[in-house]
Amino acid sequence: MSQQLLDKILAVYGSGDYQEEIRSARSEYFRLVPDLREDDASFERMTACFLNWYVLDRPLAGKIETPLQHYAANHASSPEQRLELEAMSGNLHSLFEVRELEQAGLRVEDMFTSEPVRVSERRVLAGLQKGDIMEARLFPVVGKLVFASGAFVVHPRQVGPLVRKTIQEHRQEGHPPAEKIIRVLQALAFRYLDRYRQRVSVEKLYAEYDRLISA
Repeated sequence: MSQQLLDKILAVYGSGDYQEEIRSARSEYFRLVPDLREDDASFERMTACFLNWYVLDRPLAGKIETPLQHYAANHASSPEQRLELEAMSGNLHSLFEVRELEQAGLRVEDMFTSEPVRVSERRVLAGLQKGDIMEARLFPVVGKLVFASGAFVVHPRQVGPLVRKTIQEHRQEGHPPAEKIIRVLQALAFRYLDRYRQRVSVEKLYAEYDRLISA
């Protein structure tokens, strides 16, 4: 399974000679939420998002390869594991709008490309509803797409118009990069759900988007 392989790669690139590397990456990733605490409700989920980003998206210092790519090039593996490494490199990280909840998963739409996507998931995510907007990373596994374990964010329904407007502008102008949009919106979701304990209006908090995306 992809999670087992992800853990194996993290065992190499999250310790030993790479301890400073992952510390630096963590500081970079959580720059917008620097006061993350282990007792926050979203701590495990945000950490899962970070670890996926570190292994799959972020080039190692002084290299053009991500930990996934470096592992694939420098560690012996079985033919089956090589196929899994190739599949993991084709992961899909995006913002999705839920179109339909089904018994064996759900149908979503990639908001950046308008492509329909079917996700295989035996457990329906708690509280997820049609029309919700979520950030997720999908792994191809045996011809199906599955959620990366724990690495997802469901945005408050009130900010749907802001997210759609932001993506429309991205499509028209080609910037900012999709990954930066995803990261800023993720940080705002964390601030709303945990840092401010929903005591601040969600609209007021997400109004910080323009400032953060320009930072």
